[in-house]
Amino acid sequence: MEQKLDGPVKKFMMFFLILMVSAAGFCGFFAKWAFRDGSSAWGFDAYMEGSGQRPGMYRHLLPKTVRLATDAMSEQVKEKLRTKLIKDHSIEKRFAQAHITQKYIIEYNLMYVICIVLYIASVWILRSLLIEILQDPVSGTLGALFFGLVFPFFEVLGGYFYDIGEIFFLFLGTRFALHGNWMGLLLLTPFAEANKEAFFFYLPALYPLLRNHYGEKKAAGITLFAMFLAGLVYLYARHLYAGNPGGMVEHHAFDHLKLMFNPLNYFKTSSIYGLPLGSGMFLPHMICVAWIVKKAWHHLPEMWKAHAKIALVINGILYFFFVVPDEIRDLSLLYVSFATLTAYYIGDLIRKNLTM
Repeated sequence: MEQKLDGPVKKFMMFFLILMVSAAGFCGFFAKWAFRDGSSAWGFDAYMEGSGQRPGMYRHLLPKTVRLATDAMSEQVKEKLRTKLIKDHSIEKRFAQAHITQKYIIEYNLMYVICIVLYIASVWILRSLLIEILQDPVSGTLGALFFGLVFPFFEVLGGYFYDIGEIFFLFLGTRFALHGNWMGLLLLTPFAEANKEAFFFYLPALYPLLRNHYGEKKAAGITLFAMFLAGLVYLYARHLYAGNPGGMVEHHAFDHLKLMFNPLNYFKTSSIYGLPLGSGMFLPHMICVAWIVKKAWHHLPEMWKAHAKIALVINGILYFFFVVPDEIRDLSLLYVSFATLTAYYIGDLIRKNLTM
């Protein structure tokens, strides 16, 4: 009997561990940013009304999802639910940053639940991905848990619900490519692109993983067709919000050059998990990342090295020219590579300490 229970109990304990870490990571994110409540350009109400600023409004998957879910409810159900949520104030009691308008209180709570579920699912998928890459359950698990906790550090100048959706789609899309599941990748792509247009630029970095299963032409064909689908979704979003304020992109190359030579920029702090911790291009963090890359790079199989190089070139160009300096969350195309290298480094630390 004890042996029969051993497997299910282990799985439950692992799920509970991932649940706790994901809850901590999500709370670290939400306590700082909520859903940008009160911002006329980027706030939750602006997404519900479709009046926000471009390019943020192009990220419409989750707002449309909660609107569709709310519209599917009967008026009687909505009224009862709205009354209960207004009375409870459950989110606002836990997070001072949250300021929910009664008009969209159902949609807000639905978004809150969806983001928590996506956060947990992202850490779970990343764990399975890292275990498969490293062939080491301990290091893979610790690498995924580490990412779940460090994610709020990436949300420097703003935190958005679509950032949580993005890590889910990045990790799941990478897993599909790793397994050569082109159908899953193509089905996922329109949703991932509707969540955030950066997925279009991530697809070329999946080519080396597809190439591991298919010939050059087929792997390139799958990648290009996925990019074509993503491009169509992006064009639709541009058409949908063509009348909104703002533009397709913003240009920040000069800002990067200016801040690069300001020493103070490398010692900024921000409140994360209630503590004044390093923020943005915080020099000690950058040294740690450089050290991890130096020590773990040799572990990467060739296809993962190619993946990381492609992601670095594309993301580096996009970040330098079109992203506000210190907006670390827009280096998201490197999340998988960062998590993989970190997991390898953790594995090395464990083995080193076991042999001491």
